[in-house]
Amino acid sequence: MHIETQRLILRPWTLDDAPHYEAMSKDIGYNCFASPGYYLARDQTDLVAKIQQRMTTFAQHGICKFPIFRKDDGAFVGTCGADFFDFQGQQEIEMGYRLMLAHWGMGYATEAATAMLQYLFQKIEARSVFGFAVAQNPASIKVLEKIGFRYRQPIDYADVQHQLYEAQGKFAFARNNQS
Repeated sequence: MHIETQRLILRPWTLDDAPHYEAMSKDIGYNCFASPGYYLARDQTDLVAKIQQRMTTFAQHGICKFPIFRKDDGAFVGTCGADFFDFQGQQEIEMGYRLMLAHWGMGYATEAATAMLQYLFQKIEARSVFGFAVAQNPASIKVLEKIGFRYRQPIDYADVQHQLYEAQGKFAFARNNQS
C-alpha cells in the first residue's frame, strides 16, 4: 500500500520510522488536541511497541494511522489514516489526521484526508467512515466538512467532548440494498 497525492506520500510504518514517531510524540502541534501523553514514547521499548501496533493493525486490517511525507524533500509531515472505535455498540472506522506544527495551514491535512477517504471507500470497501474533532479545533472540523463529512452528533471520546462526523461511500448503499 502506497498512496500518492500531488504533494504527499502516505505509506505503512516500518521500524525505521522510529525517529519520525519520536518527533511527532514531542511536537506541540501534533499533540495539542490529544490527551496528555497519549502519543509519548517513554523509552525505546515503548517506541517500538507503538510502531509495531500500527504495523500489526495494517497487516490485519489494511488500515492504520499512516505516516505522511512530502514528496519533494521527504519531510515527515504527520499522520493520516484510520482505526477502529466503538460507536453505539458497533465497531466502526474512524479516520483521523494530525500534523506537525511546522506543517499546519498548508492544505496537507485536506490533501491527505481526501486520499485516505478514497482508499477507505475503494480499497477497504468501508460503508461509512467517521471522523471527530473537539470544538476547539475548527481547522480539523473544516477539513472534515470540506471533504464530504456531515455532522452527526456530539460524543464523548477519551473522556473529552467531540463533534462526530460521518461520510458514506457507495458500499453503504450497496449493502443496504442487499437486504
